[in-house]
Order: sequence, then C-alpha cells, then structure tokens
Amino acid sequence: MFRFLLLTVVSLGTFLSCSSQGASETEPTVQIEPGEYKAVINTAGVEKDMRAYAVTSNVSFTFETDQTFIYSVRAMGKEIDDVGKWEIRGDSLHIFDLGKGPNSAFKVTKTEANQYNIDGPNSFTLVPAEEAMTPTQN
Repeated sequence: MFRFLLLTVVSLGTFLSCSSQGASETEPTVQIEPGEYKAVINTAGVEKDMRAYAVTSNVSFTFETDQTFIYSVRAMGKEIDDVGKWEIRGDSLHIFDLGKGPNSAFKVTKTEANQYNIDGPNSFTLVPAEEAMTPTQN
C-alpha cells in the first residue's frame, strides 16, 4: 500500500511539473507583429575588426502571418537572403527550417510600439522598416 501511495505521489508530482513547464515554454509572453523590420545590430558584443562591417550592414527581418521568415543582409557589395519559419515560444523567437543558416533562438523584449530587442547568437533592435527608411531632409 505504501508503494502504491508513493508511486501515486511521485507520478502526480512529475505530471504537474511537466505540465507547468510545457505551458511556460509554449505560451507566448511577447508577440511580434508580422511585417518587415530593419534590424539594427547591437555592436557592444561585436569584435572590433567586425564593427565596421556590422555598422554598414543593411539587415532586415520579415515576419509573415503564415510563419514564413525572410532574412536579408546587404553589406559591402555582398547579398545574403534566406527563408525559413518563425515562432514565438515563451519569451523567445525561434527561427528554423532556413535554407542556408542554422536554427536560432533569441530572447525577445518589446521596447516600444512595434520595436523589439532580440538577443541570441547576435543582438539586434528591430524597428519597422517603413519607420527606419524615412529619407532625411537637407
């Protein structure tokens, strides 16, 4: 009888801990609005010899409503484009099934309306492309 009671308590504890973990990992705590974003690279963690490349890079992320993710980089005469999928899990942006690049995960923090910081293999501030590309007046 004692074994049965102990087994029941252990099973119940395992079930409750697994169900609470699963809920926190899959329920989004932040949302990214679908659209095109200019990705401004945070150069604090970039090596000195790569900062010029990072600062002059034109990086954009597109999040489509069908979960398609488009990555685009234009820098120093080179162009890199990649397409995959995106999903928010908890407080993280997961990018996967890319044609060229590796799967990645970024912690997402909303800073302002439709602006986000994402930190992972690289750190970016995402700003809506239409706001970021306003021409300067001379």
